[in-house]
Amino acid sequence: MPVSDDPRTRFGLKAEERMLDLGAPSRTEPDSDLPTPFVELIHQDRQWRIERGAESLVEPVGFDWFGLKEYARATRVKKNSQRDVWSVRTDQGDFFAKLYHPRGMMHRLKRLIRGPISTLEWNVGLYAKSHSIAAVQPVAIAWEADRSSKSLLITRALSDALPLSECWVGIRDDRWSANLLAQSLARLIARAHQCGFQHGDMHPGNILVRRVGRRYEAVFVDLHRVRVARPVPPHRAIRNLAQLNQWFRRNATYTQRLRFLNAYIDYRDQFAQASPLARNWRVDRRRLVEELADQADRHANWLWSKRDRRTMRTSRYFARIAPAPGWRGHVLLQSKHPSPTMGDKCFTFTEAQWKRWLAEPLSWVDPARHELLKDSHTATSCQGRLPNGSRGISVVAKRPLARNVLKRLAQLFGRSRNMRSWRIANMMRNRELPAAQPLAVIERYAAGIFRTDSVALTEFIEDACDLETFLARDVARIDPAAQREVKDRLIEAVVRLLKAFADRGFIHRDLKAPNLMIRWPAPFVGRPVLTFIDMDGISHRRRATDVHHMRAVVRLCASLVSSPACTCSDRLRFLKSYLSGPGRTSAGWKETWRRIHDEVCSKLQDKDRRREWKLANYGRE
Repeated sequence: MPVSDDPRTRFGLKAEERMLDLGAPSRTEPDSDLPTPFVELIHQDRQWRIERGAESLVEPVGFDWFGLKEYARATRVKKNSQRDVWSVRTDQGDFFAKLYHPRGMMHRLKRLIRGPISTLEWNVGLYAKSHSIAAVQPVAIAWEADRSSKSLLITRALSDALPLSECWVGIRDDRWSANLLAQSLARLIARAHQCGFQHGDMHPGNILVRRVGRRYEAVFVDLHRVRVARPVPPHRAIRNLAQLNQWFRRNATYTQRLRFLNAYIDYRDQFAQASPLARNWRVDRRRLVEELADQADRHANWLWSKRDRRTMRTSRYFARIAPAPGWRGHVLLQSKHPSPTMGDKCFTFTEAQWKRWLAEPLSWVDPARHELLKDSHTATSCQGRLPNGSRGISVVAKRPLARNVLKRLAQLFGRSRNMRSWRIANMMRNRELPAAQPLAVIERYAAGIFRTDSVALTEFIEDACDLETFLARDVARIDPAAQREVKDRLIEAVVRLLKAFADRGFIHRDLKAPNLMIRWPAPFVGRPVLTFIDMDGISHRRRATDVHHMRAVVRLCASLVSSPACTCSDRLRFLKSYLSGPGRTSAGWKETWRRIHDEVCSKLQDKDRRREWKLANYGRE
């Protein structure tokens, strides 16, 4: 039975076809004008479209492609709310199966209008093949008779292929290999753009790389968000490159990124006649670099904002829970990035575990049960341990205290300090700034409206000490001849961290040495690992000025002014390094030095007055 343009036959089953004996598959021969030969089958109430010669994937195969959980030779490699990806080993070879299960009214409505999403990837794969664009090739697609239900895409596995991110990290220090990979990547993207192929989610995880002889071959995967058969004008090309640049500007040098961009421009000229959709582009390379950096910043801000919103919802990574009467909040289910304190492992929890652990929230800040770390008029902190895994996880539990009537009123109606710290810490981690991993935050409500209390759990940074202790204890033990080198590397690490902190829009009004943890075991080889703790003084602003950032430097200097290990020359080296950077020098350091000195003296006087006030009102500091 020939395939027609009737959408009922292309994306569903006609009434008479549904009446066929589903036990014996019905074959449909394709039209002669289709771009690649395939066969259509109706098998087990599902419509199949299979590459000719690969019919054995369906009949007989010995397992259900839509139920791979029951197949021992199938391994799930990815899972989210809309699709699962499986690696499947069969007698016919190795394959990847992508099972779409749309959820939500919008996704179901899209499917009713455009048909199964697997057909989109099928058509994109055929388009890429017809234009000699290296992309994963589909072998078969299938969808259920109900167009709002599941659909399936099967592709052949690429042997010895790695995601671009993994491959690049392994060879980026080898200049020759890195250049070869950059050339291959530039060629792939330039040809795709000149042939009207634009990947809507072009990050390193959606490009596979394999070694072929002495060269590299890059291949597009995950094609469900690809725009084809339309020209890719310069502004879209720049936006597409910015998506890729989001990862590479943190994992490649400026020179490596510039080489890739030059290769991309050269390949665009080479493929100027590759298809009728190709576009000539008179390129001002200096302006292109500026526009690419601007688009990369915009894409990064969009991506970070999306991840920030995820921390307040139930998803794969977070969950909203109510573990005890009157208490509700948010917990971490799985960390997206590994934690250095966990031996580069990710945190993994379940909702049931959190409900059991948080059944008595205030027990975490009870000094009779856990080690007391801080007991002041503003907060109580204790160190405990979550019984997760063989060793458990050390955590810090914090309970803020309202010290006056105004603070109590603000706590009733405003956002709690713990909830604010939860959001800020996750924002920092989303932007790849080192912050102690927030694990849980729960708040107690009276009448379901008034917030009366809160408790937060954060990972405890093991085998670490604060910056002041490190200077006074560890650096002081070093041989005087070797102290200079250790201090210089420490200054470089702190300056790099503070610049990244400022570049990502954060302001710290309480940047004192005890709030900056350092892990750097003797004999102090490599770079120190710095981590922010205590998020109370951190805020995020779109437009932060140098005045805001300089206040943080003043606060840090004031906290170390009494440390004998931090000399005047150390502070001067730090200031000159902090003032230097792309497009600026430390030429005016003397004026800044005098201003910082005056502000530090004023800060110390305020600190003395504050100490006296605390002693008079609370009897302690």
